[in-house]
Amino acid sequence: MKLVRQLRDLWQGNLPLHEALWTWGLFRGLLINMGCTLVALWIWLGYDAGPVAAVALVIHFLPVPYNVVFAVGAWRSAADPQHSARARQYSRAFAITLAALYVVV
Repeated sequence: MKLVRQLRDLWQGNLPLHEALWTWGLFRGLLINMGCTLVALWIWLGYDAGPVAAVALVIHFLPVPYNVVFAVGAWRSAADPQHSARARQYSRAFAITLAALYVVV
C-alpha cells in the first residue's frame, strides 16, 4: 500500500522535486527500464525471430506507463513556486528527456 500511495503522490506532484527526479526518475526508472530491456534482449537473441520477437517487444515497452507517471509527476513537482523559474525549466526538460530516453534504451 505504501508504494501505491507514493505513486499517487508522484502522479499528483506532491513529492519533493529532488525525490521525483532522482529517486523515481533516475534510480527506479533506470532499474525498471534496463531490467525490461535486458530481459527483452535475452529473449530476442536467445530464440528465433517470429512470435518471440513480439513478446520481446512487449516486454521492452512494458515500463512506458511508469515513464509517463514519472514524467507527469516530475513536471507537476517542478511547478512548486519555491523553485526558481530556471530550476523548473531544467527539471521539466530533464524529466521529459529521461522518459523519452528510457523508451529508446
